[in-house]
Amino acid sequence: MKSTNEITKYLKRLKNGERCLENFFHAASGYIKFVAYYYLVDKSFVDDVVNSTLYNIFDNIQTFDENQSGKAWISKIAQNEAYVINNRERKHNHTSLDEVSEEVACTTDDYKKLDFMSALQNSLSELGETDRQILIFRLIDDMTFEEIASRLDMCVGTVYKRFKRSAKKINKDIS
Repeated sequence: MKSTNEITKYLKRLKNGERCLENFFHAASGYIKFVAYYYLVDKSFVDDVVNSTLYNIFDNIQTFDENQSGKAWISKIAQNEAYVINNRERKHNHTSLDEVSEEVACTTDDYKKLDFMSALQNSLSELGETDRQILIFRLIDDMTFEEIASRLDMCVGTVYKRFKRSAKKINKDIS
């Protein structure tokens, strides 16, 4: 996964009219897939979320605030696209989110990747809600520990310790 600075740099260049589309795609597509996979119920729509997110990024590039994190901006767009698809599919199929079959979630032949994502999802589900929120705020929304502490009304040190403990647990679970 590329760094926040690299993605933000490419977004700034795209906003200023530079031709760096291919470089931006390589820097951001893996991150968008990660966000899509996390928020989608039916994992077969990951590519749809990536495509829609990229379209919305390019369609709204002039609204990108260059003083903000590019990863956080992209994350919000991808989250919204995943929610739209989840809602569309739920209405179309008239099923609850709990009724989605495991077979639908298994859409790849890359079993190592699937095992990794499954282990990651299991590990995340074992965390408490607050720890999960801290990880999402830090890794997906790219918030600082101070911003997270303020949002959750916690001490910065507590947020940092919970983040480190949760990250260590996840690393252990997926290894």
